[in-house]
Amino acid sequence: MFCNGIQASNGSLASIDFTNEAFEQAKNRASKEGKLFFVDFYANWCTPCKWMENTTFKDKEVIKTLNNNYVSIKVDIDTKEGFQVKEKYQISVLPTLLIFNSDGELVERVQETLSRSKMMNLLTFHVHKDAKVVQNHYFNQSPNKETNIQSPESNKYQEYRNKSSKSNYRIQVGDFNNYEAALRKVNEIREEFLEEIIVLNDYRDGAVWYRVLMGNFSSESEATSFQTILKRDFQIDSIVY
Repeated sequence: MFCNGIQASNGSLASIDFTNEAFEQAKNRASKEGKLFFVDFYANWCTPCKWMENTTFKDKEVIKTLNNNYVSIKVDIDTKEGFQVKEKYQISVLPTLLIFNSDGELVERVQETLSRSKMMNLLTFHVHKDAKVVQNHYFNQSPNKETNIQSPESNKYQEYRNKSSKSNYRIQVGDFNNYEAALRKVNEIREEFLEEIIVLNDYRDGAVWYRVLMGNFSSESEATSFQTILKRDFQIDSIVY
């Protein structure tokens, strides 16, 4: 569920100290050390998460601010342990970031792909202000404190994993009757995303059309979640294919 620090782009820089501790253990340690608690929810199929990992989380000021003022943890929602935390805090889209103050209170929930500048604004705000009230960004809602954590072998988790057992779901981001136009779309997308991109030929009424497809998701729900991210964070209209 939890991973080691991400290597900074400059070899001389330290990496973010993402802890391998369990969620509650890390949260409690942050309180004992008088630090804020930073949580990054992600999944391996989440392209914006990968983008932040390779850009925002490699920025030297982001690294310095997190390491000096926060106990930081990454939560993979596709693991059993990560799924429990996801359910407790009602994580519905990725990426989602949570910040707790040194009293262990949730003070920020952000469901957005953050650039370096946006991340620094977020982190420094909580470093310099004793924020005791939950701050909601975008269409977020604070978690229900009465939500029960499911056991690792719960039916709910098994249903979630079973839904992820399918394959070959993709996101269509373009449909062209001209290959050059399709290629321009591919090059445009590749400048922003790391996700797999393919062009699929489609024959209609004797003519060739070209579908530009992104990703290779293991379930329809993963594809739908990514579709939501494309629209919300990048203003890209798409359909699940």
